[in-house]
Amino acid sequence: MPKIDSAPAPAMAGTAVRRAINGNTKLIRTRGKRWSDAAEATFLTTLAASANITAAAQAAGFSTTAIYRRRLRDAGFAVRRAEAIALGFTRLECLVLETATCTLAGTPLAADHPMVPTTMADAINLLKLHRAQARGGPPQRYGWRLTLPPIEEVDAEILRRVEAIERGRG
Repeated sequence: MPKIDSAPAPAMAGTAVRRAINGNTKLIRTRGKRWSDAAEATFLTTLAASANITAAAQAAGFSTTAIYRRRLRDAGFAVRRAEAIALGFTRLECLVLETATCTLAGTPLAADHPMVPTTMADAINLLKLHRAQARGGPPQRYGWRLTLPPIEEVDAEILRRVEAIERGRG
């Protein structure tokens, strides 16, 4: 008996309905057709408020990979993104200072504070991670544990293991 398909639901913006391998229908993203002035405005506004590219990309409906690719392809967007992130870092620094000042004074921050909700640990971590880019501080050393040993040590270890294998055979 043939399979009865109901009519597929209309696709949302930025998606298309395609037939899957198993015969069912599925929604897929269409490339290059979702970016708009409204999406860019949402991304840049959120980025300027939080200095968090991941959060800004999610707010605009994109992955961080798509944002980084767009920055490489579109010089105008790269400039606007850099300006928004610089403003976001300034706002984060002000938020950290304001929070510290209010804490010392014994008065809490206003409940309607204009910053995107974030924890103080997240704000400080963002400032640390982007210190070199934003203020020219020392770069982060993410791979400090990945220092390679000198080649002489590697050679000696290989020879030691080969000798151990030969002793085991003999």
